[in-house]
Amino acid sequence: MATVPRARKKIAAPVRDSGFSTPSLDRALAVLRCLGAASGGLTLSEIAAKVGLSVNFVYRVTQSLVGHGYVVRDAEKRFNIGAQMLALCQPVVDDVPLAEAALPAMRWLSEQTGEAAHLGIISGHEGIVLERVIGRALIKFYVERGTRFPLHTSGPGKVMLAFMPEAERDEVMAGMKFERFQPQTISSRKDFLKCLDQVQQQGWAVDVGEHLEGHHCLGAPILGADGNAIASLWISGPSQRLSEERLAKLAPVVKKAGTMATAALNPAQAKA
Repeated sequence: MATVPRARKKIAAPVRDSGFSTPSLDRALAVLRCLGAASGGLTLSEIAAKVGLSVNFVYRVTQSLVGHGYVVRDAEKRFNIGAQMLALCQPVVDDVPLAEAALPAMRWLSEQTGEAAHLGIISGHEGIVLERVIGRALIKFYVERGTRFPLHTSGPGKVMLAFMPEAERDEVMAGMKFERFQPQTISSRKDFLKCLDQVQQQGWAVDVGEHLEGHHCLGAPILGADGNAIASLWISGPSQRLSEERLAKLAPVVKKAGTMATAALNPAQAKA
């Protein structure tokens, strides 16, 4: 009987050989890349399957990364990128890390609105949360650090793209999937570009349940010295508290927080 060859298992995030005889480091970096691309976290077995490594090796690597703060594990034993890793990937202007410069504005924004304030950047073709300040509302509504989010359905994603150089924006949008999560989700590039024109004119953007039903957010850009967005600040909460009418009233407050963070990141320009 002829033997049918077994199909080779496709590895989603294979280990890349650096060519410098550092296999353990190459494998550890593959684990980090794998986690960086996973929005909801991954278990040990899921990581092992995606990178094509043994569960035992992945266990040792993740334990070391957790110990150094580059990876965190939640109550469901799923691993996510940790605060230490996020600190490495954030923009730094004149030796001042983005989160450090933006934190006073985030606290002010949370105090003014009562809602959770978040800070995020674009990573690849998605957004990623770098920092958050939990609001004072009895029922807390916030997003954890390291969470990835679609750009076309979020207030921060819209403002960052709206205040980005056209060539850079086109590069990001070329890899975006305009997935329709809700009936009101913008699901075409043409309609999204129209939305960005409006966002640029008004200086803020909203998400009114475009990704998750009942979840609203309002964001403004943090600009660099060249006037282009390098990050975004936003508030997030349930639609019962952040109705479309209240979002419109809070837009100037969120814009002011973005201006405060911009000034803190560019102190020389603010004094000029």
